[in-house]
Amino acid sequence: MEIFLAGIILFICSFVQTIAGFAFSLLAIPLLLLCGFDLPSSVVLSMTASMMQRMLLVHKCQKNIDWKPLLKMYPISILGLVIGIFALKKAAMLDQDTIKLIFGIIILMAVGMRLFVRVEPRNSIPFYFSALAAFFSGLLNGFANIGGPPMVLWVLAHKWSKDRLRATIPAFTLLMIPVQLILLAVGFGLPILIKFAEGLLFFPVILVAVYLGNLSSHKLSTSKVRILIITLLAITGLAYIIYPIIKKYCTVA
Repeated sequence: MEIFLAGIILFICSFVQTIAGFAFSLLAIPLLLLCGFDLPSSVVLSMTASMMQRMLLVHKCQKNIDWKPLLKMYPISILGLVIGIFALKKAAMLDQDTIKLIFGIIILMAVGMRLFVRVEPRNSIPFYFSALAAFFSGLLNGFANIGGPPMVLWVLAHKWSKDRLRATIPAFTLLMIPVQLILLAVGFGLPILIKFAEGLLFFPVILVAVYLGNLSSHKLSTSKVRILIITLLAITGLAYIIYPIIKKYCTVA
């Protein structure tokens, strides 16, 4: 039953990310936690499924990706990745309500970043800005496979084409996958590799979701879809913060 529910969740998240360009793991991990998966399993399933979705997108837009600046930022992202997976190892020992509270805060921070932070595009940006984006992308990728939000500000700071903007974040986070998987396996052992293998079985589901997402992207207003997703994320984040507080209050009462 858990695997069936995971398939539905990963299909929806792949479809949404194909249309809106973000929100895969921000939606997937809370939903997988809700269905009974523990935190490391949720992160690995989300990582594997989103990896396949990102590979399909990068393949489609490969001519629009400039790998040179991404490779310069890569070592910095790996440093953040190590710290993020260490944080995940610590967080996995917490109770489910505390984990939900943490993810509620992360989700609301990501929503706030999308809504309130504006960056003026320019021809070139200082490397320290690139380094900060890479570090925090690696950190959040290691902790919860949500390395996209810090990179959003970085890509929007450039005067790039629509396809380059769309493909750069998936390309950069894909570079982290091999190291991310190795570190997860070292930190959590054989069960992580089993979950990764299980995640690969969802490839047909992801393929169909991406295909339908690409079809729908021509018929649906992307701006309206993004507003809907941001609204859903905000509700999810608030629910994850409020629920443990209400539960604790009711238990005490």
